[in-house]
Amino acid sequence: MANSFTTSVNIIRDTDRDFSYIPTPNAKQVVDQIVNDFKKGIRSFNIVGTYGTGKSSFLLAFEHSIEGTKRYFESNFLVKPEFSFVKIIGSYSSIVEQFADIFDVQTNKNKQENILSEIYNRYHSIGKDNKILFVLIDEFGKFLEYAAKNNPERELYFVQQLAEFCNNSKHNIVLITTVHQSLESYAYSLSKTQQQEWTKVKGRFREITFNEPVEQLLFLASEHVAANVDNQTLNRNIEKCLKLTTETKAFNFNTGFLQEIATKLYPLDVLSANILTLSLQRYGQNERSLFSFLESSDHTGLAKFNKQENPFYNLTNVYDYLNFNFYSFLISKYNPDFSAWSSIRSSIEEVERAFDSNINGYIKAVKTIGLLNIFSASGSILDLKFFTDYLKTACGVSDSRDVMNNLETKNIIRYRSHSRRFILFEGTDLDIQTALMEAGNKISEVVDVTTLLNKHIQFSSVFAKQYSFTTGTPRYFQFKISDYPNNYYPEGEIDGFINLVFNSKLKESDIQNKSEQQEEAVLYCFFKNSAEIKNLLFEIEKIQKVILDNEKDKVAVRELESINLAQVRLLNHYITDSIYSGSKDIKWYFNGEERKIADKKDFNRLLSQVCGIVYDATPVYKNEMVNKHKISSSIHTAKKNYFRALCNDWDKENLGFEDFKFPPEKTIYLSLLKENGISPIRENSLDVISIDENSSFNRLWRASNDFIESAKYEQLKVSDLSDVLSKRPFKLKQGLIDFWIPTFLFLKRNDFAIFNDEGYIPILSEENLELLAKYPDQYSIKTFDIDGVKLDIFNSYRTFLNISTELTFSNSSFIETIKPFIVFYKQLPEYSKNTRRLSASAIKIRQAIATSKDPEVTFFEVFPSALGFTLTVLQQDKSKLQIYTTNLQDAVRELRVAYDELVKRFEEFICNDFVGKPAQFEEYKEYLQKRFGKLKKHMLLSNQKTFVQRLDSPLDDKKAWLNSIAQSITGKTLEMFSDEDEMLLYQRFKSMILELDSLTKISKADIDERHEDVIGVKIDTFFSKIDPKVVRIPKNKSVEIEEIKNDLKNKLGKDNTSNIAAVLNLLKELLQ
Repeated sequence: MANSFTTSVNIIRDTDRDFSYIPTPNAKQVVDQIVNDFKKGIRSFNIVGTYGTGKSSFLLAFEHSIEGTKRYFESNFLVKPEFSFVKIIGSYSSIVEQFADIFDVQTNKNKQENILSEIYNRYHSIGKDNKILFVLIDEFGKFLEYAAKNNPERELYFVQQLAEFCNNSKHNIVLITTVHQSLESYAYSLSKTQQQEWTKVKGRFREITFNEPVEQLLFLASEHVAANVDNQTLNRNIEKCLKLTTETKAFNFNTGFLQEIATKLYPLDVLSANILTLSLQRYGQNERSLFSFLESSDHTGLAKFNKQENPFYNLTNVYDYLNFNFYSFLISKYNPDFSAWSSIRSSIEEVERAFDSNINGYIKAVKTIGLLNIFSASGSILDLKFFTDYLKTACGVSDSRDVMNNLETKNIIRYRSHSRRFILFEGTDLDIQTALMEAGNKISEVVDVTTLLNKHIQFSSVFAKQYSFTTGTPRYFQFKISDYPNNYYPEGEIDGFINLVFNSKLKESDIQNKSEQQEEAVLYCFFKNSAEIKNLLFEIEKIQKVILDNEKDKVAVRELESINLAQVRLLNHYITDSIYSGSKDIKWYFNGEERKIADKKDFNRLLSQVCGIVYDATPVYKNEMVNKHKISSSIHTAKKNYFRALCNDWDKENLGFEDFKFPPEKTIYLSLLKENGISPIRENSLDVISIDENSSFNRLWRASNDFIESAKYEQLKVSDLSDVLSKRPFKLKQGLIDFWIPTFLFLKRNDFAIFNDEGYIPILSEENLELLAKYPDQYSIKTFDIDGVKLDIFNSYRTFLNISTELTFSNSSFIETIKPFIVFYKQLPEYSKNTRRLSASAIKIRQAIATSKDPEVTFFEVFPSALGFTLTVLQQDKSKLQIYTTNLQDAVRELRVAYDELVKRFEEFICNDFVGKPAQFEEYKEYLQKRFGKLKKHMLLSNQKTFVQRLDSPLDDKKAWLNSIAQSITGKTLEMFSDEDEMLLYQRFKSMILELDSLTKISKADIDERHEDVIGVKIDTFFSKIDPKVVRIPKNKSVEIEEIKNDLKNKLGKDNTSNIAAVLNLLKELLQ
């Protein structure tokens, strides 16, 4: 065995190498399981085993067995099979790209599908009959590590595709992967949603545990030692060590097995062999490290340990071997037992300071206690008798009792009576037992049991397995601890409650009555006798008190916290055991009846019964991708694709999905609609969408229809339907609700009007459905309730719009009718939307269209009211309907021509005030252009120049020319005018004309622009006539003029009005 031992196996490199392999019972069992599952139709397997368990060797031996080169296993997959192997070793890279390289897939388009196609081609090429292709992926975890940090959705989806492809039982393609830990462990750094997706992929594989049990490793070790080491010790010493080991109950091994290997293991004693094996599993690589130990030639190994001082290769020798060979790991932060190993080293140092003689014996005791505290089971009996006998027999410490007593006296070790074991103790001045007794006198008796239990007890949610398997809806129950039976209302991911009631003042009848009144999924558990629980809580409170009083004594606090932890574990153990034990002191009630629970299976079965009673309307929907509280990101994408297909391809068979492809969105369509006999295809708007009468969705269908029916009387938020479906008797998972409600509303879209914060939505789009699922409280519906006079009014609108009348009312006809009104209003100029120069009726009609949130109310209430009619009047006198329609036409016509009327008034203003007679566009345009033809335009101010340029514009479109004129004066086009802007236009237009007229006169004078400036002056007064003057100023007098101006300014006073009057009077005198 030693000669053929190698530290590692490579399934590709070592294919043709002759290697020795011992097929263990565990390995044979794995092969048997793969073969049996293969015959049941399972084709994808994931072998999980820690480092060094021989998974690579197993795969190689498995290949040799299939090929027949060596018969390690009996692998009867098929009769006389034709086979082939594809072998891959994982690396930190993309599994998609790795497979693409192996199967020579070079295109990036549909790469995953092409890879699967190439795998099938490889399988098909093997032969005609009984062919089988094995795809072996060793070190699969490295691909998963890469996937977790690089595009996990893409990588993981390919793994899912690969597993589902291989799991097709029509073909014999077997996928076998090996990992060091379960698949979901690689997803610890991902979001919760991504972790759930990882867990889903794990379900595509048959997971097989490969860790070799400790017994198997011990057996292999015993065979090796027996073959290579001479056994010269006395059998009675071996038997004594064996007896010590079994009496400790440190390890749960079959006594007969230990007796069989005890002699073969020598010089290892059974206890040290066990702990050595466990430590190599934890710190090394299982049998790989075990055989390294057996072959070790260093001074701490089996071959060269000090046999004179050690009758056996005992626990102190194991400590030395581990400390020598794994030192770097043991002192690193990655060591899960870092503090325990540090404590051993600290205790050894304390021994060296505390004792002068027999130090070796004390150190042996410390090492032994330390290792046992790390690796022995929690219920082990490691008392003084055991250590005295073990140290003497296995370690050669003759005065072992004195050694133990002295270590305890020096506070280096301490005996924990509650756990019946010695521990390493770093020392404290506090007498813990005395302190605990004193604390009992300081604190009061435990009264509030509930608060303390909630503080110390941690329950995980319980999954109702049978119900969930039957319906496809996962149901989770949460524990609640209280002193009275309470009302609880399940919401979110929690579907029910288990109410544990602790109150000695209550009677069983109190709990039973409350249970009878309870309609929700609440199961009551009444603890009749809580005395032992109170005692445990009192002990815990005492410990907490001592910790609080001695918080600066770190050693004492650490010891007390350890005791506290043991007590809390005992409390949890007591309560959980009581719940499922069928104890007479525990009473279970549901629906007013006492329920009997004998064990956990009974309990879980009862939870499923509770779900079946309370949630009896929940449909059977076995689509794990959708039927959950939170869907994954990949299903979010599928949801968008599904809504797109539903909106765009509802009239096509299977929503237009390809026949031979099954993306998630198609699977959702098939499971949600087709399997329930629901088809979105409608030949016309009168067709009624129906559901298969045998579908489990019938009650859900009726409840959804009831919601639409109830919306006849008032607008209802879509969230109201969501609330109904998220409570009993449905309690649908949010994932399903987010698919069902948009789907149902789309199918029934012709029966109601739907609105959001911005108003009526004529046509439901994929974006609407997505937002509706995400924000149902922002959407509401109003079901059409239109007959009698409303239908007459509706048809009068259609006649007015030249659309054929209808005998019945639907959303499509409603859209056809309302759309022209909405389009008409949106196309109106801003002036028409805001002017008050309309009749009161037209303004009301305009306001009704502009503010319409509910077109039904607008059509049948607001419009008639705006024109002075009521439904009652129209219903009593049919002739009034014709008058109403005529008045509506007049109001709409008035709105339509409001802007044209503004343009007309502007024209009339120009003609009346400046042309002096009615004129056509070309006439008044030419008139204005000629009027200012002789202006010196280069001397105009910028606004004057712009105005003149607009006058001279060659535009031949009347509205465009007038708009350009208006904009040059007011800064706005006529379309954007308010009523005030119209008055401002006329004022500024008139002022501009007067300014330009004055400048035209100046322009006619014979002026030398290079040598003089010209100013036109005109002053109007009631009392005297002053003719306009043109003042010509030589430029060489500019300095003199500036001085006169400054002198005048200096003479002016502080009153600006007086200054202006004085200057004007002076100017008037100078001009006369």
